[in-house]
Amino acid sequence: MTKHWFTCKVKYVRHDNEGAEIKATESFVLDAYNYTEAETRMTEICEQEGIRPFEIVQITKSVLSEVIRFEDADKWFKVKIALTSMDEQRGTEKETNEFILLSANDVRDAYDKVAQHMSKVGLGYVIPSVAYQKITEVFPLDEVGGSNPLPSSIETPPHHTEIQPTSGPEVIDESTGEVLA
Repeated sequence: MTKHWFTCKVKYVRHDNEGAEIKATESFVLDAYNYTEAETRMTEICEQEGIRPFEIVQITKSVLSEVIRFEDADKWFKVKIALTSMDEQRGTEKETNEFILLSANDVRDAYDKVAQHMSKVGLGYVIPSVAYQKITEVFPLDEVGGSNPLPSSIETPPHHTEIQPTSGPEVIDESTGEVLA
């Protein structure tokens, strides 16, 4: 079975500094094997975080190839990476798109972190877009309890998957179960 990243929107009532009730909708990202597991995990996370009462209003499978958290940042950015590879049989260049979600302080910081990350991959690439995402927290499947944030490491982040250009059917990283293309 393949793990996927899901974005879950949760509506709930919270209290402001003066005790007034405020309706809030927040987005969380988690990985799961299917929609049912994503909903179950999101329910468990809300209960662990003390979010009550709540309603999960949307669950969307995302196209992320990896998620990277850096401890020095708490804003999330979705980065589109256009990878260029050579089709040896046809003698033409081929371009594939991958998406990474990472934490950074601003758009420039996100761009720099992705450029540093991609310098380790031996492929040509272009970063056509970096977009801020209003995400409250990310919860990877392999964490015990599911409520700890994704640890940070620029060298070997969890869920790290070398981005490889692919064509045709899905390519799956057997160590993490993530879809690479």
